[in-house]
Amino acid sequence: MILSYLFYAFLIYVLWEKILKPYYYYWYYTSQGIRAICVPKPLIFNMLILKKVLKNLHEYSEQLLYEYYLSQFKNEQIPSIFIDFRSAAGQLVVSDPDILQELFVTKGKYVDKLHRSKKVFYDLTGESVLFDQTTEAQATKRKHLSTAFYKDKMTFNLRIIIRKTYGWIENLKIDIKKGNNERELNSMINQHILDCILMSVFGETSLKQTMPFLVDDKIVETSLGIATARLFLALTRKSITPLRILVQLFDSHYIGKSEKALQKNLQTFREFLQRLINEKKEKMQDPSFEGADFLTMLLTDDLFSKDESLIKDELATILIASILTTTALITNTLYYYEFLPEVKQKLRKEISMIMSPDRSNPVPFENLKLSPELWVEKLDYDQLQEDWKYLYLVIQESLRIEPPARSSTPMQLNQTMEIGGYTVDKNTSIAVHFYLLHRNPQEWQQPSKFIPERFDPESPYYLTPDGKKRKPNSFSPFLGGRRICLGKTFAENIAKCVIPIIISELDIKFKNDYHYERKPPKNFATEINVPIILSAIQKN
Repeated sequence: MILSYLFYAFLIYVLWEKILKPYYYYWYYTSQGIRAICVPKPLIFNMLILKKVLKNLHEYSEQLLYEYYLSQFKNEQIPSIFIDFRSAAGQLVVSDPDILQELFVTKGKYVDKLHRSKKVFYDLTGESVLFDQTTEAQATKRKHLSTAFYKDKMTFNLRIIIRKTYGWIENLKIDIKKGNNERELNSMINQHILDCILMSVFGETSLKQTMPFLVDDKIVETSLGIATARLFLALTRKSITPLRILVQLFDSHYIGKSEKALQKNLQTFREFLQRLINEKKEKMQDPSFEGADFLTMLLTDDLFSKDESLIKDELATILIASILTTTALITNTLYYYEFLPEVKQKLRKEISMIMSPDRSNPVPFENLKLSPELWVEKLDYDQLQEDWKYLYLVIQESLRIEPPARSSTPMQLNQTMEIGGYTVDKNTSIAVHFYLLHRNPQEWQQPSKFIPERFDPESPYYLTPDGKKRKPNSFSPFLGGRRICLGKTFAENIAKCVIPIIISELDIKFKNDYHYERKPPKNFATEINVPIILSAIQKN
């Protein structure tokens, strides 16, 4: 009898949750004038369409979801708000700057991260600020974490990164002299940025920063940063398996061989973080100890110091948020530097001016005499904000045309309310699509072209196509308001430090001619294959 009741209860659940609910929400939003990608399919929703798009991806395909949107809206412009049914309650995809103003600012206190996300990623990020609901406790936690990015700590870490970058390039020059001058652009940058960020997060450590990672029944020593990224992506894929689309009850469970391996890797990852914490605590017993790294900050902060589990949560979050996004930013910027001769010329001109003893009479780029000490001086925190004007424009344009994260992690309202003139149900997830936002033809002139001057207030490209000032949230690669990425300034400053040192010392050429004709898209979750030939710039 009990089994019969349970069976009928399950059938009723499936009937409402997976069959009737999608149609209800389809009517709910389309009756308000919001376009839907298509009529949702019972049980499977739009997942078969997504799977078909996935099969057709290639080197020059954009992000999967963007290609999926293109396939459904065909040759028309993708709307600035529409409803997509990859889940029963649907997901509103937003790229309207006016709606973002409400989500980020005027109604920001009503916006949470999707509640399910915390459960999906709990074994990796736990109680971290990343998926916290919008409360005073969350605001307090963010305030404490933000001290890691204050000017004094940022300056200390940037100086380490500058010296580390200079030393890395000197080693590359030695390899070049030996004839080992071929690299792959993305992997080369990823490895260096990984080293820089691990130093900023953990400081000096005697532990080897690799962990045993279980892959296809084999143990592979894997960099901590790469392991973090793989775990995050694996948990994302786990959340959209057919079983969990049907019943989210299994979000916290690991089913099958591959998921059991994922669970084991998550445990190994957390154990490795614990060893790093133990080592740091031991070092801090020394009265002469000094440290400006993220872990030291957590261990000396009253809010975190007594909760090592929470410390591990925040360590995982900073690794997820920083390594792959910063790598994507620098990789894309260096690609455009080589891809567009006018960008290369202007960046070299700025480097010559700033690095010369007399700015009114700059030394030619090829004649610059550079040293780690000079770079530390010229890439000082204040000078990064004040002097490197064109570098700033190039980095901003790189973030606009190819935001490292094409779309935000899902959000939801904590109560049903009006947003942008539409009544949005609290159970509907909301995603901000940065790629669509940054290519809005009403806000950006020639949006598909790389034009750094569009961030220069003196340039005509600074205005919209009809000559007006752009809306405040037309550019938002790091979200905004209460949900703005804490490491935004850190990522941008790393790029500002690393890029000029690389291009002052190394000449980068694409090995394949077709890479001069078209750039493969690069975001934080995709790997690209761009072989390059390196040569040391000969100083006269």
